[in-house]
Amino acid sequence: MSNSNATVNSPLIAQTALNTLLAKFPLLSRIATDFSSASVKFNQDIVTHIVTPTVAHDFDPATGYVPDDQAQVDVTVKIDKHAYAGYAITDVERSTSEIDLNQRYADKVAYALGRKVSDDLMALIVNANFNNKTEVAALDFGRDSVVDIGTKLNKRFIPDMGRFMFVNSDYYNSLQKDEALYKAYITPAASNVVVSGMLPDVNGFAVIEYSALPENAERLVGFAGIRESLIMAARVPDVPANTGDTVIRVVTDPRTGLSMQVRDRYDGRLGKQEVSFTLMYGFAPGNKPMLERIIRPVA
Repeated sequence: MSNSNATVNSPLIAQTALNTLLAKFPLLSRIATDFSSASVKFNQDIVTHIVTPTVAHDFDPATGYVPDDQAQVDVTVKIDKHAYAGYAITDVERSTSEIDLNQRYADKVAYALGRKVSDDLMALIVNANFNNKTEVAALDFGRDSVVDIGTKLNKRFIPDMGRFMFVNSDYYNSLQKDEALYKAYITPAASNVVVSGMLPDVNGFAVIEYSALPENAERLVGFAGIRESLIMAARVPDVPANTGDTVIRVVTDPRTGLSMQVRDRYDGRLGKQEVSFTLMYGFAPGNKPMLERIIRPVA
């Protein structure tokens, strides 16, 4: 029979950790996703879909309201990533600490898991998948650059709803110093921006700093797009009916549907609780013209 003495708070702790993961890595809630609490086998294919833009027509009384066939494109995403992060707490550590070690460690491992998932996603952003690019130096990156990227998307008839832009720390720093944006900061309504250092939307883009953004051997410093440009599918590992002395639960974020499997085991002989958070996932390019890579010039 599973030992549940050490797992009373694990669902609540895991839910908080999942909230931490999504808050720290907002890219996971801005792209197209196919999340489920269902279990899968490793390397299993998940068929998801994206909806491409539609068009409006002039009304013709002779034909009336003729419906269009919506262009829903199937995309296959292979679940080829299996990541976890975990921690252990001994009875000695627990008895000598006045803080909730489970909560403290859970937030840390959730961050690590979110970082791993985001890094794997960033590896997809290469020229072979997305050949539209803007080349600009960090010192020249400002509001004008964001406007130019927006214009490129406009000319490709990319919708302006939900546009995002992720850039590395040097480019985010340069954008923060843009004089036009700084003058907007000093208005009373935007005074909190000066204090927090968080940029408001710039020319319709939610601009977000990602300090660990990789160059992918292609001088990548950022990317801009909308939801349908990238697709992520995520599930949880399949487990047997009898899991022995390990309590396994699935915790789901109600807003995004992202689920994380929590494994909680207490070793009575060693006096040690072992907890791990895990999920399986995969990525695929979506509608490729909807993403613009930002690269730095050759040094």
